[in-house]
Amino acid sequence: MTLDSGFLEEDRREADEIKKEQRRQAEEFLADVRKTFGTAHGKRVFTFLLEQGGVNAPLFSKEADIYRNVAVHDFVVENVLSAVVMADEEIYLSIIRERAEKLRHEEETEK
Repeated sequence: MTLDSGFLEEDRREADEIKKEQRRQAEEFLADVRKTFGTAHGKRVFTFLLEQGGVNAPLFSKEADIYRNVAVHDFVVENVLSAVVMADEEIYLSIIRERAEKLRHEEETEK
């Protein structure tokens, strides 16, 4: 049995086109994330999503919530936070800095 090189070449071209389109979509998405974080409301929305996903929260509170907390945390880290960090790690660092500043301010006002 012989392999038809025409079919192999066509498969390779199709695979290259798929990779090219996936790369284009990923670059477009990362550009969207950067642009979104360029606005105050976009940054608030992403921060809200990360907080709802428990990115900075303890995973182990009540025993009944452990599996849910870990699942939500993992989903958000893999699907939201990773996109943010890939777009620009400074975005996430700025969220952490702002959160730390807010906590410091709250601590000072309680004293």
